[in-house]
Amino acid sequence: MTGTQARGRRPYDASGRRAAAEQRRIHVAVTAAGLFADLGWRRTTIVAVAREAEVSPEYVTKTFDGKPGLLMAAMGSATFGRSGTLRDSFDALRLADEPDRRVRLDRFVDFACDAVVPMAPFVPVLAQGADDDARMNAVLEAARAGHVDTISALVPLLASGPVHADTVDEVVVLTRAETYLVLAEERGWSAARYADWLRRSIARAVGFTA
Repeated sequence: MTGTQARGRRPYDASGRRAAAEQRRIHVAVTAAGLFADLGWRRTTIVAVAREAEVSPEYVTKTFDGKPGLLMAAMGSATFGRSGTLRDSFDALRLADEPDRRVRLDRFVDFACDAVVPMAPFVPVLAQGADDDARMNAVLEAARAGHVDTISALVPLLASGPVHADTVDEVVVLTRAETYLVLAEERGWSAARYADWLRRSIARAVGFTA
């Protein structure tokens, strides 16, 4: 090969290959999300996900580091790929920069619904997984602690004065995915009705009427 030919060779571009690999990973995560939501933790197996997604079980295990990692990726795909912790996403709202408490409340309710509504089908899956797998139990405990931490940061941003000692716990219960699941599945509430109720309920809990 001449020096001119060597200089004229284009460098290898791996971006297309990486994009294809990422699309494949997303496809498997989305497929797993549907199976987990429909079948639960125990009946959704690596083999079943691989078969449905038309990949090998070895690919699923290696890519997602087993079933717990697969569930976390599945939940991420269902919640529009939100990355980072709940607290990170909450901090990104920058509610403290908004002077109007009602606007703060509206922003938080939108944020909460965007997280809770798509997460609700996975509530029983997480519970089953936590019973069966130590890694999933740790994930669930961390998620619950992060939820309390987020609400502890929220309440002072909405309250105009001192609040009852139970206020944080009350808002934690209001905003848990389990609460939405009861209202949606047992009482037939729409997401819009839940959002209106959540806005009123949080307003009452922190001491002002929205």
